[in-house]
Amino acid sequence: MTDEVSTRPRSWALIVCSAVLIALSIPAAIYEFSNALAGTSSSDAWLAVGASTLSAVVGLVFLGVWARMKPSVLAWLAAFGWGTGGALIFAGFGNGFVDSAVEESGLGDSAVDFVTSVLTGPVVEETGKGLGVLALILAARKVLERPAQGGVLGALVGIGFAWGEDVGYYVSALEDGMSGLWESFLVRALLGAYAHAIFTGVFGYALAWAVLRANSAMRAVLIGALGFVGALALHAQANGLGFVAPEDSWNLTYGAIEVPVFVVSAALLVWGLRRRRATLEA
Repeated sequence: MTDEVSTRPRSWALIVCSAVLIALSIPAAIYEFSNALAGTSSSDAWLAVGASTLSAVVGLVFLGVWARMKPSVLAWLAAFGWGTGGALIFAGFGNGFVDSAVEESGLGDSAVDFVTSVLTGPVVEETGKGLGVLALILAARKVLERPAQGGVLGALVGIGFAWGEDVGYYVSALEDGMSGLWESFLVRALLGAYAHAIFTGVFGYALAWAVLRANSAMRAVLIGALGFVGALALHAQANGLGFVAPEDSWNLTYGAIEVPVFVVSAALLVWGLRRRRATLEA
């Protein structure tokens, strides 16, 4: 019996694109992790990396079960690697530049926090993540079978991004001991489960839909742009909750909104990956 993996169509464009993204991401990821863990005790470093890795592994296993490593294992490695390396370093330098400009604009401290968290932050971060998703989906257009696979590639970039980003958050949280780590893990890994995966997954789905289904270049660009706007809107609302949720029930408010977003997103992704009718599959 022929193994399923060996019968998959091969795209040299996807192989080359994946290899380039991986090559760019490895030194970027080393740089990011070195900075995040600089001056940290070995025990705190292991705790921070372990907590971040735990949620990443759960997300990867979930996607692996449902998406079956399509369109290729190399593309999955490239997507995750770009999130952890290329996208994260893009966001780090981009946010640093934009945040400095906003701080020099004369706005008050609270206004600066709002603008950088809700407006400019999502734009910079989704652009960094989206560049890798765009490259992979364009390269994979001949082997993609359904738009939901684009959503998976976007989600992989988001999981990689969160894996690297959360390490820094957990290192900072450990300044307050294990209780600080738990509070940070509760918000980032449980209540806001896979937020970055959801944001970028929306963009990836839209791009793959545009590549597979759009009957004109104009329509393809429009669908891709709408997907990017959707990613920005989801990212902005998640960050914006921190400014409007009551302080005495912040976790409850945040979870009441973000957990349903995660459940619906996961259900729609699974539905899109498992639809059998070729004319209707998501």
